[in-house]
Amino acid sequence: MERCSICKGKMELKKVDVIKKIKNKIVVIDEVPAYVCYQCGEKYYSIDVVESIEKLLEKVEKEEIKINTIQGAELKFEALSV
Repeated sequence: MERCSICKGKMELKKVDVIKKIKNKIVVIDEVPAYVCYQCGEKYYSIDVVESIEKLLEKVEKEEIKINTIQGAELKFEALSV
């Protein structure tokens, strides 16, 4: 693997979480293989992994995959300002 294109740090293969918003749902995909920069944390995914993520998210959007519903809240950043 080449060096990080942002900071030129060394890359290492790890399993990471990918978090995406689809309609009004937040989807977390666990244990996705990615090259992660040891220095700055930038993540890089192979083309195969990106295609798999896209197919999985399409199935979630079409409701072909049942996902567990958990309670949560979405806050706008302005609401956090004091």
